[in-house]
Amino acid sequence: MKETLSYNTPNSEEILQQINQYEFVRIWKKNLSKNNRNLIWGIFFTILASFMLFRKDFFGFLFLGFGLFYIFSCINYIVTYRKHKKTFSQILDKETKDLNLNSKDVLWEFTETYFRFQNYKAEFIFNWEMITYCILDDQYIYITSNPYQLNFILDKSNIPENNYDRTISYLRDKSKLQTL
Repeated sequence: MKETLSYNTPNSEEILQQINQYEFVRIWKKNLSKNNRNLIWGIFFTILASFMLFRKDFFGFLFLGFGLFYIFSCINYIVTYRKHKKTFSQILDKETKDLNLNSKDVLWEFTETYFRFQNYKAEFIFNWEMITYCILDDQYIYITSNPYQLNFILDKSNIPENNYDRTISYLRDKSKLQTL
């Protein structure tokens, strides 16, 4: 029978900002590379259309349409990204203010039958069948409750090294490893 792991991690503005910024960048990173490909295709089709139209080949209008489509998709994506980033910043600022008003340590508990997380806003208890995890950049333990898609991010720097290793061992034995 495994021992129960239970420990508190500090709930600070700096940690909240760092983890949420990391998560925002991680989520948008794949989209940014896709948008860069759209821009490259847009430039390629526009240049191809220019050569074709210069040679009086009116089939170039088709490629010009493709090029403009990709370029406008890229511009639309940039506008959407900025809008989401602004909304994200507003939500994070509100969360930071709430945290400063209700500063309380975060409780992490790993038992034989469940995983428990408690912060100043809520307390969650999940059976191990509902939990998946992954390790991001060898620094963060990313725990997800599958039916609810709730994410909990534990920063390696917030816990002692021996607790980090025991937590990884616990997760490996009780939950499923996932890739993001």
